[in-house]
Amino acid sequence: MRFVLLCAFVLSTLTPGYAQQRVLLEDDFSNNNGQWFVGSTDDGEATAEVEDGVYRIEHKSESGFRFLFKSVAIDNKKNWSIQATIKETDGDTEHGFGLVFWSQDANNMYEFLVSNDGFARVGHYKEGDYYDVRKWVKYEAVNEGSETNVLELRKVNDALAFFVNGKEFAEISASFYPVHGSRVGFVLHKQRTVEVDKISVKEWDAAPVNLVKDYDPNVKRINLGPAVNEASDELVDAISPDGSMLFFSRSDHPDNIDTAGARDCWVSTRKPDGSWGKAVNLGRPINNRGNNFVISVTPDLNTLILQNRYDSDGEPDGQGMSYSTRTKNGWSNPINIEFDEFSNDADVISSYLAPDGITMLMSIQRKDSYGYLDLYVSFKKADGTYTTPKNMGPVLNTIGKEIGPFVAADNKTLYFSSDGHPGFEGTDVFVSTRLDDTWTNWSQPLNLGKGINTDEHDDFFQVPAKGDSAYISSRKNSVGASDIFSIALPKQARPQPVIMMRGRVLNADTKEPVEALVKYEQLPSGKQIGVARSAPSDGRYKVSLPPGEQYGVRAEAKGFYALSETFDTKALGEYAEVERDLYLSPIKENVTIRLNNVFFDFGKYDLRPESYPELDRLVQFLTDESTVMIEVAGHTDNVGDDRSNLTLSQNRVNSVRAYLESKGVTTGRVVAKGYGETKPVASNDTDEGRQQNRRVEFVILKK
Repeated sequence: MRFVLLCAFVLSTLTPGYAQQRVLLEDDFSNNNGQWFVGSTDDGEATAEVEDGVYRIEHKSESGFRFLFKSVAIDNKKNWSIQATIKETDGDTEHGFGLVFWSQDANNMYEFLVSNDGFARVGHYKEGDYYDVRKWVKYEAVNEGSETNVLELRKVNDALAFFVNGKEFAEISASFYPVHGSRVGFVLHKQRTVEVDKISVKEWDAAPVNLVKDYDPNVKRINLGPAVNEASDELVDAISPDGSMLFFSRSDHPDNIDTAGARDCWVSTRKPDGSWGKAVNLGRPINNRGNNFVISVTPDLNTLILQNRYDSDGEPDGQGMSYSTRTKNGWSNPINIEFDEFSNDADVISSYLAPDGITMLMSIQRKDSYGYLDLYVSFKKADGTYTTPKNMGPVLNTIGKEIGPFVAADNKTLYFSSDGHPGFEGTDVFVSTRLDDTWTNWSQPLNLGKGINTDEHDDFFQVPAKGDSAYISSRKNSVGASDIFSIALPKQARPQPVIMMRGRVLNADTKEPVEALVKYEQLPSGKQIGVARSAPSDGRYKVSLPPGEQYGVRAEAKGFYALSETFDTKALGEYAEVERDLYLSPIKENVTIRLNNVFFDFGKYDLRPESYPELDRLVQFLTDESTVMIEVAGHTDNVGDDRSNLTLSQNRVNSVRAYLESKGVTTGRVVAKGYGETKPVASNDTDEGRQQNRRVEFVILKK
């Protein structure tokens, strides 16, 4: 049986507090001028008194609960906080004590509880029925026994966070929970005595919504239709950079491996007319009896990054990430991704592998989090493991939840959802730009505006490389619990244009496809920007090259020497697609290998810095293949005097040989020979032909 004490009081106006905060209630219980209930209840099972600077409440019954309250006119359109210092002096360990808020009566209220054995809980009574907001869980921030605990509720924008002794325990989107009433106070479950030292209720104005420029509030969402959206719950997982494949997760579907609510990964392929084909369950080994998500697909479409880990039997093995590669027979068994150290204090996680194939973003909670879920970054090391996750900083992260990180093809533009930044209720989608290579320095996030954002949860925003549209999960006007929609992006929220480079990796001798890694690096620094993989069946690959740089692109495979290609995106003004095959030359005697990324100024023989990464790879090759001897050959077109061209070509290969020897290659292993214009590989009658004739090659003389 539940016993409840209801006490109503009129709140007097108090002086506004510091930093534009208004104090709605403040009491240190030095007296009872606040007119809290004191004395004994009519049934004699509860007493309360204000004495010695504390409000002492005793509940004598071994069943039910009691709560004492005051009516406080909190404006839920503003930001506010409720904080109390409270301790238990007597009671059992099975139930708790704490704060009551948004209460109308005992049947309609919320409570934030701790227990003397270190547990915490947030709960909700609606029409007398109880619902967990966050279940009882052992929480390290709770002081046990008769020690004092500081409990705080803090609403900032739509995030309502629950703190125990300054550590965030839980968070909800405030607008998603009905406000039953204005009562604020204290609650005791079962037999116990508590003492309250102080309580305060404050409010302050919310910051205005920081909107992206030129957003269209009338932009229309387009439901992807029955091929993708059914009565089940669909969430966007990953859109391929070229926009041809949509990976999503689905729950409550009869074709899932586990039909009891777990999520499976599905995929739909875009048809030539732009519509989406009937979605297909990816099946095992990607799906198992747990919740399965594709968090990224590489531009080449040959690697899936998966949320969560797999055991040796392919079943769930805890939080984290894993990956699967495309084989001739389907997807490989997932391989778990290892970190220097990984932990997550939250019970959910969302992640994304950036287009560079090196940078992993994730939404998790750790000891240094600003809120319930923060954005973190980790980097892939040479051995394939990832660094310890690092918080991406307070510009992005709030006391609320930041989820669904997505980095566009330019590797700089970040989209994510949050209820802690000013928005339009629920989680809204925001955009921010990376300002340096630390991944912790970001521009102020901009809300994408009404139309894209609604008063529902708007999550898991994905943008193809072209950058003019996006895909989003939402419950607004959905067929099922959540549907997937496409939507046009405002120009100010679009990523920078990129080049989508595609083609095949081929054996230079046989022209047969080769399964290889495709790597691209900045020139002249040689810094690796990304890595992809060519398909084992036909050698096809895709990579996206961000704007503003010069790049070297090459394929790598065992037994072959990579032939690099150069791309310059410094003048890129709009999205472009380029078809370019990459060749691998077999390592054998008398084979000629062109060094495409060795550069000289016109008419000069001094190496330009952009040449160093290419030549450093040649140094590494000669170091690994210690018995190989090569000839470095220089060639020109037929423009100019024959003798001058011969001299220029010799001087250039002399510069190459000198560089190799300066890096430790033994003198005598490299022969330098200039051929001038005597060995053209194309006609000198065209600019394109002359460009092909101006080249530096090396020939393997001895293997």
